[in-house]
Amino acid sequence: MKFEHHLQAETLLAYAAGSLPAAMALVVSCHTEVCEQCRRELRLAESLGGKMLDSLEAKPLSAAARDNILSLLDEAPAQSEPSTAAKSPRQPLRDGVLLPTALKNLLQIDSYSQLRWRKMAPGIEKFELPLKEGRSFMLRIGAGLAMPVHSHTASELTLIMQGGYRDKLGDFHVGDIADLDGSTEHQPEAFEDESCICLAGMDGGLKFKALLPTLMKPFMRL
Repeated sequence: MKFEHHLQAETLLAYAAGSLPAAMALVVSCHTEVCEQCRRELRLAESLGGKMLDSLEAKPLSAAARDNILSLLDEAPAQSEPSTAAKSPRQPLRDGVLLPTALKNLLQIDSYSQLRWRKMAPGIEKFELPLKEGRSFMLRIGAGLAMPVHSHTASELTLIMQGGYRDKLGDFHVGDIADLDGSTEHQPEAFEDESCICLAGMDGGLKFKALLPTLMKPFMRL
């Protein structure tokens, strides 16, 4: 499957080096599971990183980072499972809904309807992910609805899991990823035919342009 929007080279290099916070690393992992182009570029980044390891100063892994990484690792299949199950291909994209392995294992779900969504505003719901580094959450935006105009205090990755949205950067469909920094101001608007579910990972917060969303920000936890 081909996608229109991909990860920036800097993001892939940071992921390969292990320097992304867990919240953003999860989004990269989910996108590269289904995007052949970004997987290929990630392998190149890992190859380049491997050649530079000898020149880097060793840095101990924090306890929080270690816990988050372990939570994202695939569990080995039990020996009692039939061999055909172990060999069956992963199918993260079914019926137009993307549920990558890393996210499925982390949340222990088979459908996004199993999540305990929290209402933020009419037609907009949020689910916080249990990661300790960075900020990680999912949004469900009703068909035809728009988020408030906002920018970011740092970097943000947003991956489309269901439906899609459009903003000044273009149309984002299932599997597309928005790799943004603090210079980008936009207003995602869900497509009119289906609600949009997306996974966001960031190392900062949002900055709203209008007064009312800014006043509501502490209650929305964005």
